[in-house]
Amino acid sequence: MVTHLRDLLGSALTAGSKKSYQRAWGSFQNFYDRFYGPSTPHLPLSSHQLALFISYLSAKKLAPSTITSYLSAISYVHKIKGYIDPTKSFLVHKLLTAVSRQRLADLRLPITRPVLHELIKSLQHTTSSAFQRSVYSAMFLLAFYGFFRVGELAAKSGDSGASVLQFKDLKFLVHNGQPQMIKIIITAFKHNTDRKPFEILIDREDTLPFCPVKSLLEYCKSRGALPGPLFCQQNLAPITVYQFNTELSRCLQFCGLDTSRYKGHSFRIGAASLAADNGLSDAQIRTLGRWKSDAFKIYIRSERLQVN
Repeated sequence: MVTHLRDLLGSALTAGSKKSYQRAWGSFQNFYDRFYGPSTPHLPLSSHQLALFISYLSAKKLAPSTITSYLSAISYVHKIKGYIDPTKSFLVHKLLTAVSRQRLADLRLPITRPVLHELIKSLQHTTSSAFQRSVYSAMFLLAFYGFFRVGELAAKSGDSGASVLQFKDLKFLVHNGQPQMIKIIITAFKHNTDRKPFEILIDREDTLPFCPVKSLLEYCKSRGALPGPLFCQQNLAPITVYQFNTELSRCLQFCGLDTSRYKGHSFRIGAASLAADNGLSDAQIRTLGRWKSDAFKIYIRSERLQVN
């Protein structure tokens, strides 16, 4: 991308500005590779992408003035190409204001699908136990595709395994002899005071490197069918929140990701962001994530869901 910019940054810019703008686009390319996979970003960029870029730069502790200058480079290229300037969106303006005042309400970064896949790959290096790789791969994928809070999958302590998702709550729906979908019935989750059952359906993903259905199936073969918490050690003791967060931190560090910006909730944020990008309505996202209100809008960086 930086090489191509030489054709776009014309004589109207000074040599210093050209160098600064090329550095800005180089930083954006690094960000894009990390979040969307190695490829060339297509113009025009969306305000959703720029909002994530601002979060990324903030996580790297860049000064507000540097972040603003990087967005100026992006703005310039869009203008000379005749595109609508995405840096002028309401969402980007709000985030830049928050950055300048150093009061970022919630800029935890979402775990996107490319990041999710990298985390799962990293388990080959963070743990030597095949069972541990199996359980955490399944947990990462289920947390993402099922919009799960970590506390719904992992117990607060070793003696509170009855409060999390149980093995009996999981079913594989089979078609033509092959498991095609996961069906989960969850009753213990935030705001569900009447404990009304909620059904979660997750499709098979054969076109992606890691499939939640196949991963969970492989884990269950290792786990066995004994009753108890779905996610557990080989002795059936529940995986705890501490254990989950510790393994996630190891994976993030191996991938070179900022553990202060990525947390267990980042799976849920990433799922909601992907749903927004795929055109799902506010009501659909609220239902999928089992939100009682529109709280999810706080951390979805989407041009459709603006922060007021």
